[in-house]
Amino acid sequence: MSTRQSDQVGPAGSGQNSMGADAETQSLKLLYGSYADVLFVLLPFAVVALFKVWDQGFESVLLGYDLSMAAGVLGGLAVVKFIMGMMIDTNMLKHKERILFLIAGTVFLIMVPGILFSVLIMLADPVPKWVMFVQPLLLVLGISAYSGAVGSTNAVHRQFQGDTNEDRDSMAGVHEPTSDS
Repeated sequence: MSTRQSDQVGPAGSGQNSMGADAETQSLKLLYGSYADVLFVLLPFAVVALFKVWDQGFESVLLGYDLSMAAGVLGGLAVVKFIMGMMIDTNMLKHKERILFLIAGTVFLIMVPGILFSVLIMLADPVPKWVMFVQPLLLVLGISAYSGAVGSTNAVHRQFQGDTNEDRDSMAGVHEPTSDS
């Protein structure tokens, strides 16, 4: 049997293509859910920004502390997702060093700067103009961290579910066909 044919035939003759489509559908649902969470978190900040733009102009949004605060909130949610990912399945503790590194990076690069910028902006009489460039970057990093946290914890969780299924199948004597057979 050729390699191409063996890729399409799984246990008991089931097609592997449907498994790829299921994984793609699951990833798409995960992406939609992740961005729905982001939009829900950003909704109050967007309402405040709309009022600021209406009353004071667009520059007031970029020089206000709201974007930094939103980045800090999203960074905090990313940390919670990483921790929940470790708590979902005890097998994920095998990757605890990686997850702890991601948590530390999120705290160091997003949460602390977001909260610090918020406080500094509130205390500054004339807010420096370069803040207009840093705050949107912090917000993008916060959104990326949250989306990455959701995606990575679910991917690791799915990997462990797959490993568990493979272990169960190997113990039962079920083997995937290879290109040599």
